[in-house]
Amino acid sequence: MPLKDQAWYELEYNPRLSVSDAADYGPKWTEWGEATRQRLHHQSNLAYGDHPREITDVFAVKEAKAAVIFIHGGYWRGFSKDVFSWVADALNTRGITVAVINYPLCPEVTIADIVVSCRKAIATLWHQTLTDDEKKNVIVTGHSAGGYLTAAMFATDWTGFTMPATPFKGGVPISGVFDVKPLIQTSINEQARLTDESASALNLFTQQPLVRAPLIPVYGALESSEFRRQSEEIARRWSIAEPALGFANRHHFNVVEGINEPDSPIFDALLRLALQA
Repeated sequence: MPLKDQAWYELEYNPRLSVSDAADYGPKWTEWGEATRQRLHHQSNLAYGDHPREITDVFAVKEAKAAVIFIHGGYWRGFSKDVFSWVADALNTRGITVAVINYPLCPEVTIADIVVSCRKAIATLWHQTLTDDEKKNVIVTGHSAGGYLTAAMFATDWTGFTMPATPFKGGVPISGVFDVKPLIQTSINEQARLTDESASALNLFTQQPLVRAPLIPVYGALESSEFRRQSEEIARRWSIAEPALGFANRHHFNVVEGINEPDSPIFDALLRLALQA
């Protein structure tokens, strides 16, 4: 990567600087999430660890044949599962159970700690909540920080959790940053607290997936060149990955809304993975 100044890194990796209405999305999604929880039957705040934020909501569908696990974004330092309950809406109508994971945030914990929390969350779902039919077709997806965490779940040895080595049918990381080292040069690192050493250990470009199931990276076509590059690079480096998909006319924030849009490339990818024969 050529040397750039901090202003370049900030503009490339802080989408709030390039999306004029970025501040509107949190409140809007929060309203959507509240409406979904009022409308859909679900199990709320299922604990998977000792931290108060180590909880999961499950929007189960009767006789579901698949389950989608969603990991929220917020650059590992913001948002919660409640903001993203709405990701269950369209998937539930297609007979797919949806679990939305909550996790502790930086700076209280590190990104490596959050990876551990997500592993615990998925293992707990597997052993305590998902049905046998749902476990046959588990898909992991997530947005932004959750995109990174989605891919990190594919670099996990699940046999250590008394699970199959490949417990998923696929994954869809949305707008992830898979090599986090550039974030050291941004204001995001004030809370992420990355060092050269910790960023290197977290770099998914230099790791190989242990889960042998398809990964379909998605990014918004209006995102910065670095966000696009990150998705294209993980697709190139990981043998399990399909070519990255650019979602037309979407930026870093509204790209994730494709989960709730039945004709979007994200929804299509999730269905293709979850309902494959």
